[in-house]
Amino acid sequence: MSTEDLLLRLQRDLTPSAGAQSRIRARLQARMEVPAALRAAKASLTPTSESKRVIWERISASLLANRAHGFLAELRGWFAAPEGLSQLLWQRFSSELVPVQQSRHMFWGMKWAATAVLLVFVVQMSPRIFWASPSAALSETMLLPHGTVSILVDEVWQPVTQEVTLRAGMRIQTGADGQASIVLGDDGVVRLDHGTMIDLVDLSDRMEPASELVPTLSLFAGRLWIQGIIPANLRGLTVFTPVGLVTVNGGSVSIGGDREMRVEVYDRSAVVTRNGKNIPLVAGQGVTLRATDTPFAQKLPDGSYQSPWAQGNLTLDAVHRQEVAALQQTRLAGRARILPTSTLYPVKRAVEAMDLFLTIGDEAKMQKQLQHADTRLTEAAALLAQGQTGAVALPLEEYRSTLVALATGSGDATLAQFLLKQVVSQNASDLAATLPGDQGYMLKQVVLETSSQLADGVSAPDDARDSLLLDALSVLTQTVETGNLQALPDMWAQLSPQLQILKGGTSSLKPEVQREALASLEMLSLSLDQQEELGQTQKVDPILLQQISAYLPAEEAPTLSESDIQLIVAGIKQRIFVYHLTQARLNQFTQELKALEGHADQGRILRRLYFALPGGPENFPDRVRQEIIRLGWEKAGQQ
Repeated sequence: MSTEDLLLRLQRDLTPSAGAQSRIRARLQARMEVPAALRAAKASLTPTSESKRVIWERISASLLANRAHGFLAELRGWFAAPEGLSQLLWQRFSSELVPVQQSRHMFWGMKWAATAVLLVFVVQMSPRIFWASPSAALSETMLLPHGTVSILVDEVWQPVTQEVTLRAGMRIQTGADGQASIVLGDDGVVRLDHGTMIDLVDLSDRMEPASELVPTLSLFAGRLWIQGIIPANLRGLTVFTPVGLVTVNGGSVSIGGDREMRVEVYDRSAVVTRNGKNIPLVAGQGVTLRATDTPFAQKLPDGSYQSPWAQGNLTLDAVHRQEVAALQQTRLAGRARILPTSTLYPVKRAVEAMDLFLTIGDEAKMQKQLQHADTRLTEAAALLAQGQTGAVALPLEEYRSTLVALATGSGDATLAQFLLKQVVSQNASDLAATLPGDQGYMLKQVVLETSSQLADGVSAPDDARDSLLLDALSVLTQTVETGNLQALPDMWAQLSPQLQILKGGTSSLKPEVQREALASLEMLSLSLDQQEELGQTQKVDPILLQQISAYLPAEEAPTLSESDIQLIVAGIKQRIFVYHLTQARLNQFTQELKALEGHADQGRILRRLYFALPGGPENFPDRVRQEIIRLGWEKAGQQ
């Protein structure tokens, strides 16, 4: 017999039968039951409710009759004053209880003081009655999917079919038939092409200068378009790529690629950062970023602006900017509350004056004054929204004078600079999307001009002039691109005085601003040529074309040092000799020459390349010499 069979037999023999189990249970229950005698004793000893009531009545009557009455009587004797002491106290204080007659003048003075204190108290407790607190920028980040779009949630890709709010740390991917738009509040918009994957890194508000580059998002695969609507002195939108960083404040940029990343600027400007070195780009320029190469700026190929990707996104950018500008104007006007045209406006100003008078501390007073100055700006925005342009000058002038007075008359210069910089940055951000022709552009002009008047370098004096110049050039280009040539002469006449600073070699513009302005003028000239090629019935005045051409540079100055040239040449040589076959080397050589077209230092690179490449079966030196000759004849023909 096996061990298992033995154990089963023992289990069967030792298990009691059902009858035995029943008898054992009955005996245990009988022993556990309470005896009948104990139950009877408990019932007889438990008092009824009636007996409880009778006993309590007897006890309470005894307490009231004896102890309570005697104790209270004793307390009364302790606290009662003697008869002689009561009479003495009455004689002492009865003479001082006679009513005092007050004069009418004192009564009215106290009444007005109490009314003023009550008014200030009400204002302090309910500030929304008279003015609204400053509102933050629209900081929500929204995803608008088109087609197949997914978000990585808990390591699982979840499809998205409607608008959702995004947060930092999310990963987004578009399918082969999907695209997506990511609206970054008031700061801009990012559009993802088919087959693109990104990570969102930093979505915080950009209300401070860029102390370091913090990526807004990371691009891993595919292509995206980014439009920035952020003042140049604040932290911009930064895209991280495996081969460099791209930062955009104001402008439209395309970024994408597989083994190499292509960055193309189609409006305003951008900055590419690679190995701690910045490469500024303006409209009409691009750069190719490779892992083992020195990047350099070059002109975009002909027809880049006519591609469906560029045309579609530039059209969407114009619509988005107008929507943000209208939203900023509405939000600013909504904070005004009581306007100068209202009968309650004197009460509002009296409340502000009383509130400032009762504020204790220099810092607190300065903050109140800045708040009141911001209120003047919101009142001007509300008046513009109502079409009352004639009443806008007074609040705007008060806004300007208040900030300038605080900048020049404050005892603590450091504190004044900090608070003024904070307010001006907020106001500039609230109006960043407006351009000439928009309803709120007058407000933006005043904010920028005021910032240039502030003392101690809160804003460089020329920053306002530069921003207004670039805004005007951007509107001119957009006007021509949309075919509205009728409005061009008047706009050019208004802008010509500001363009005088572009003439000559002693321009006071910053180098990056001068490059952006010249790029805008070149784009304006190209747009005019395209309009004429399309057969527009409304021809442009040749004199106007000549005036625009006078601002264009004859030849772009070299931008790379000798060491940069040597690095570029070494990279070209390395990529050519990766291949071992002659035809493959020649094909790569042809691609490298094509990539150099339009580069400002193309001639210098070719001359260095002539001595760097060996002869051999490919005969590279002769091929480079032929390219140098071709480039020389091309430039001579242009001149």
